[in-house]
This record gives sequence, C-alpha cells and structure tokens, in this order.
Amino acid sequence: MNRKLNFFTLIRWQYWLAGIIMGIILPFILHITNASHVFIDLWFLMIINTLTAIILGSLIKANRVHWALLLLFPLFFLFGVHLFLPRYAYYFVLVYLSTSYIAYGLTS
Repeated sequence: MNRKLNFFTLIRWQYWLAGIIMGIILPFILHITNASHVFIDLWFLMIINTLTAIILGSLIKANRVHWALLLLFPLFFLFGVHLFLPRYAYYFVLVYLSTSYIAYGLTS
C-alpha cells in the first residue's frame, strides 16, 4: 500500500488529473453536448484553458516540481483536439505551452 502512495506522490497525480480533465474530458463533453462554436472558441479555448495553463505553470514552479510537467496539459489538449475539436484549435496547443512556460518563469 505504501508503494502505491509513493508512486502517486512521485508522479504528481494532481497535474496529470488536471491535464486529463481539461485536455480530454472537457473537450469530449463539449463535443457530445453540441456546444456552440462561440462558447467553445471564446470561453473554453481563450479564457478557461488559458487560465488553466497560467495556474498550472504557477503551481508547478511554486511547488518546485520538475519543469517537464508543463508539457502535460498541452499534450493532453493536443490529443483532445485531435479527437473532438475543430482543426484550428491545434494552434492553441502552442498558446497553452507558451502561457504555462511564461507563468512558470514569472513565478518566484
């Protein structure tokens, strides 16, 4: 039992969970509910996910975990875009990666 707890502590499961929820599960929910393009474009892609990238970048730096965790959310989002969102959403992967890196760098 203790080995399992150490494994989850070692991989920082919170960041993985946030990446999966915001990158794959939420796009899937938007896809099956036929959400309007205005909602997807404005609220989901520009506001909610950008704030998620900023928060995750800041938390990763503040908790002094490895910088490679910055890649989790953009990679899960790339997978979610491939499956559920319009093709132009691929460009947001770069936006989220850049935003989380900037938030990581600006956090002291």
